[in-house]
Amino acid sequence: MNKLMTRIGVGTATLGLAASALVFASTSAGAATTTTTGPTTTTTLGPPAQGTGVHKVFLYVDTITGGGTPTPAAGCAQTNLFQPGQLVVFRMYGVNAAAGGVNLTPQTVLNAYVKVPGLARIPMVYGTHGKASYWTAPWSIAANYPLGIVNFWIHVTTKAVPKTATSPAVPQESGNFTQQGLAPPSQLTVVKA
Repeated sequence: MNKLMTRIGVGTATLGLAASALVFASTSAGAATTTTTGPTTTTTLGPPAQGTGVHKVFLYVDTITGGGTPTPAAGCAQTNLFQPGQLVVFRMYGVNAAAGGVNLTPQTVLNAYVKVPGLARIPMVYGTHGKASYWTAPWSIAANYPLGIVNFWIHVTTKAVPKTATSPAVPQESGNFTQQGLAPPSQLTVVKA
């Protein structure tokens, strides 16, 4: 079997292309037959970043520019590269699948926060930004914060939902986001000014 590995973009995906033949043998009245198929394509994926366990709270998380010095090239631009003195804005959307896919809002969330190594928890605040509503938390990077990948994580605890005449009770659930397992170019990184 020949295998060709191709790197795409900035290291976020790896594709494996394989040419193979499938052979099926069967006996019918003592005779063996062989069937061959053409090339197949397979995609090789790494393990899921959030693990393989059962998840009931699903989060989408990204980081955007929020200002600071030096001034970012664009405001509210999605990026993962920040310099000391700049403001990182963590942005999060989510749903509670255990409660039927309801959005994570102040009515459904008990608490949400970001944990940056070496710092106290940063509470997330829900708000409307343009036509969209989501959770945010700001982090102003100190001049002496270490350079490199920032292994932050986001934690959300949902409120329990009481039983009603039409739906069962849903217990309090927790969800976490971590960027561990993502390709290094995709992780939040503090770079030299």
